[in-house]
Amino acid sequence: MSAQRIWHDPVFRWGLAFKLALAALLVPQIQQAWFVPFVRHALLQPAWDPWSAFLADGGEAMAYPYGPVMLLAHMPSTALGLLADAALGSAYASGLGFRLGLLGADLCALALLARLWPERPRQLLWLYWWSPIVLYVTYWNGQTDIVPIALLLGSLLLLRRYRAGASGAALALAVAAKLSMLLAAPFFAIYLWRNKRLRSLLRPFALAAVATAAVLLLPWLGSSGFVRMVLGTPESLRVFDLALPLGQDLRLYLTPLLYLLAAYGLWRLRRINFDLLVAATGLSFFLVVLATPAPPGWYLWLVPFLVAHQLRSDRSARVLTAAFSLLLIGMHLIDSSGASAPWLGWDPAPAIAAVTGRISPHLHSLAYTGLVAAGLVLLVQMLRERIARNDYYRIAQKPVTLGIAGDSGSGKDTLSRALAGIFGEHSVVHVSGDDYHVWDRFEPMWKGLTHLDPRANDLQRFNNDVLALMDGKPILCRHYDHGAGRFTAPTRIDKNDVVIASGLHALHMQRLRERFDVAIFLDIDEDLRRAWKIHRDVGQRGHALQQVLNSIERRMLDSRQHIHPQRAAAGLVLRLMPVNAQQLESAPSPDQVRLKLVALIRNGTSHERMARILIGICGLHLDVQTAEDGGEVEMSIEGDVAAEDIAMAARALVPGLEEMLDIQPRWEDGMSGIMQLLVLIQIEESLKSRIR
Repeated sequence: MSAQRIWHDPVFRWGLAFKLALAALLVPQIQQAWFVPFVRHALLQPAWDPWSAFLADGGEAMAYPYGPVMLLAHMPSTALGLLADAALGSAYASGLGFRLGLLGADLCALALLARLWPERPRQLLWLYWWSPIVLYVTYWNGQTDIVPIALLLGSLLLLRRYRAGASGAALALAVAAKLSMLLAAPFFAIYLWRNKRLRSLLRPFALAAVATAAVLLLPWLGSSGFVRMVLGTPESLRVFDLALPLGQDLRLYLTPLLYLLAAYGLWRLRRINFDLLVAATGLSFFLVVLATPAPPGWYLWLVPFLVAHQLRSDRSARVLTAAFSLLLIGMHLIDSSGASAPWLGWDPAPAIAAVTGRISPHLHSLAYTGLVAAGLVLLVQMLRERIARNDYYRIAQKPVTLGIAGDSGSGKDTLSRALAGIFGEHSVVHVSGDDYHVWDRFEPMWKGLTHLDPRANDLQRFNNDVLALMDGKPILCRHYDHGAGRFTAPTRIDKNDVVIASGLHALHMQRLRERFDVAIFLDIDEDLRRAWKIHRDVGQRGHALQQVLNSIERRMLDSRQHIHPQRAAAGLVLRLMPVNAQQLESAPSPDQVRLKLVALIRNGTSHERMARILIGICGLHLDVQTAEDGGEVEMSIEGDVAAEDIAMAARALVPGLEEMLDIQPRWEDGMSGIMQLLVLIQIEESLKSRIR
């Protein structure tokens, strides 16, 4: 069953019927006494400041401790109920309309959860739609926290889809419904800042959140009624109940302290995936709820995070959540206001009061202790599992490292730029072998040596610099300006998530090449390489044609002696060649020649699925040859393919690396895009060895 078909599942339909029956039959005391009268007053006696107007007419200050968005959410369905009351001469329909509005928010929360975690829709229905906490808090106790929770889930979903501005606005709407949702804001900000690929989203997220919150909340800060009913409630001061006395007048407030420590702990992590963001946001709510004598509505904040944990954990998580739910309901059932069923003539309040009178404070405290214990175990379990899965490939401990070697003009820099395009420039540091030539262009030593000779390059420094970046240390590196033929002043290069080292001798030194996650050799067809080199050096670097031709001939011996032996050290050998060799002579530019790719994959995983997807999704022609020992696979790939199809193939072949790629990876068309994909597949294979 797919997430889109969740509405047709009998588990959902029976749950909907049950909740409709609860909304129709049960009248929660807190709604009847406080919430509905306030919303009814706002509808029947409209005012710019409904909080002050309600107090001026003798309303209770505790009646509506919510912001303007909560009021806007309740007004439409309550207004329909008022119209029905006017037509029927009753006072029942407005309350029913209020409760149906909560059911609508409940449905929205389910829909958002199904989009956030679509893998197990049937299990999601049992865990959320039939959650005892949701049923008790929303339909029996009558609390309205389901509205801001639905808005918070909307913010999470929009953030996961990289719609930063809309996510910030949705979070502000949640805060403007109930100020407690502000607890999530620092964790959202830390998540965006600590992920380099997402850092550009922090500004639109923050601007939208601040602007939306300012529009919705600032006008009411001058309202004495709003300040008294929303900002000055005893409920909001409960976070200061857990405190240690320090001297005569000083107290250490433990709940804010624990919250700040949790935020700092998240900040210290170098990489934060989306699942850990969800767990950390749940942590912020857990700390506040468990460290205070929380009212029933606060426990509703925990439900989406408990659901996410149960969907990704084993049976123990469900058992613990069930125990937590039963303890919560059992304790608050006798401690908080409930509901009655006027149509059935049923009011359980006297019976509950009789039971409450027989329960000693000691027993009540023991129940609360058990509740907190179950919650803490759930919290520890949630954090342990999410942190363990957070940096699954150990990228925070060691960056992804790629070595790209090949002859001059073989496309090393082109492939490096293409790979940086899918990871994002912000996540990549590129070390070019050209920057490690011993002399600039005008030194006489070039008369006896070519760039292909290892003696003409400072390979020891190249080796040390790349190893330093692998170990997370910055380096100082000069840059060779091909236009001027001289070196620039050294600049600092910092560590990053992906290190790409490309050059004529990138795989020359054994100590370095053994540290690469993927070692690549570009074995380009010789005629194609010559055409590319002439096009680059003459057209882009301004060299004379005869000078380039002489250089090619002069370097052939060094190429065979020093460059091509590196092919044997590469785990991935990529050979581009023209589909029709005659096109090299007739085409205006070698970039317009149709190419095919021959990829030699050493020590790779099974290639059958890769071949099926390249054929089925990309529409390519493949010829696969496997060595007798199964250690090498050679794939000949030909055909036209669009970047969109390559991106789709990547999502199917390497879904585990999605959070490592840029928000909008720049996949390329044709064989260049296939080379990107093959390198990415090899990266995943290599990273899997880190967790074995």
